Amino acid sequence: MDDLLMKLVSAAIMGGLIGLAGYAGAARRRRQAARAEATGTSTEDPTQALLRHAERADRERDELASQGRFTDALGHAQEAVDHWTALTQARVGRFQGERQSALRRLQELRTRAGSA
Repeated sequence: MDDLLMKLVSAAIMGGLIGLAGYAGAARRRRQAARAEATGTSTEDPTQALLRHAERADRERDELASQGRFTDALGHAQEAVDHWTALTQARVGRFQGERQSALRRLQELRTRAGSA
């Protein structure tokens, strides 16, 4: 009986230590992430930021165009083209379709803004 009790206590202590080590590691990672964010350093791939900006410019362009604000949409259309172009240069062989689509939308908006 004493042997069984010792094994249970030992297992409980080991489980507690493992849990504590996991919690401490997670807390350390959270502190590191908060510190990196506070100092402005980022471990994010720069192309991820470009991708977010390109997609945001696409959405804003489409939203303004759907409201009939073609002249306003032109700025976002050019921004989208610039971001997609930078992405195609950063990731050779990727984002070609998105860039072509952005160029096509820019040309359509130029045409519509000229006739509006």
